[in-house]
Amino acid sequence: MDTNTPGGSYTPPPPAPPPRGGGGAATPPGGGEIIYPPTPQKEPVIALLLNLFLVCVGYFWYGQWQKGIAALAAALVIGIPTCGLGASAVAIFAAIDGYLQAQQLQQGFPLGHWTFFNDHK
Repeated sequence: MDTNTPGGSYTPPPPAPPPRGGGGAATPPGGGEIIYPPTPQKEPVIALLLNLFLVCVGYFWYGQWQKGIAALAAALVIGIPTCGLGASAVAIFAAIDGYLQAQQLQQGFPLGHWTFFNDHK
């Protein structure tokens, strides 16, 4: 019995919270939560087409919604003063990135919300 606390009782401190990502997994270098490969697999060509023709919707389709919001904002900010040319450049960049990221998922690698091209965790 601990006599240094009022009433002479001792209550141990609560346990530390588990690390983010569950199971002791570290947060991916891309930041945010980990995006695990889905079942059934998502086709990389669909991610490419969604990002190219619907300006960054492919990111939302396979789970990188934070990057999707940022890419949409970039397409608007760059696209308005350039009469759409900047938005086209963002869409092409996003299409290539979305295709490669979806390939990583298809191969069984998890992704972070802010990983790009062939980067994965």
